[in-house]
Amino acid sequence: MRRYLYVPGQRPLVIDDVAIGEPDGWLWLPPGGAGLRAVRPAMRPDLAGVCASAAESAPELAALAAALAEAEDACGMPVGRVKVMPVVETAAGVLAAAELARAPRVVRLLLGEAGLRAQLRLSPGPDERELLWLRSMVVAASAAAGIAAPVADGCPDADRFEASGAALARLGFAGRLCAGAGELERTEGIFAAG
Repeated sequence: MRRYLYVPGQRPLVIDDVAIGEPDGWLWLPPGGAGLRAVRPAMRPDLAGVCASAAESAPELAALAAALAEAEDACGMPVGRVKVMPVVETAAGVLAAAELARAPRVVRLLLGEAGLRAQLRLSPGPDERELLWLRSMVVAASAAAGIAAPVADGCPDADRFEASGAALARLGFAGRLCAGAGELERTEGIFAAG
């Protein structure tokens, strides 16, 4: 799967305004306790999965899996149906990528490069070489855990969208986050060829 529909979990009522019933409907959860508290009111039978923002450890993902199981059970859903995609967007998350990839319910990792650029004070050049080691860590962790290839967050430079996406595809990524219908189409083309 190369594209996802994300809904912010801080405001679970927003879910009613978005077509989550699509097979790729995902809910974006805030980090920590706020994310755990958002699970139950946001749970719906047509929710495919959740993105766990700023994931840094397997125990926090195990707590999320427990919250999901409780919410699924309360909604009469099969326990274990809602999947998890941790967002690796901190230095601690990158160093724990292998652990995150093996956590309960995790189906793929999402590399949050924007957060990492800020935290690590990276200023990538046109070839994005500075991001290679981060990207490689997430691809290797995913492969070692036997989960789906990772996806990356959006491209901050519209002029480099295709080149950046092609580099991600060559490295083993399966897609990236998109801002708008135009980017969805372009991303489908880039990653379908990869």
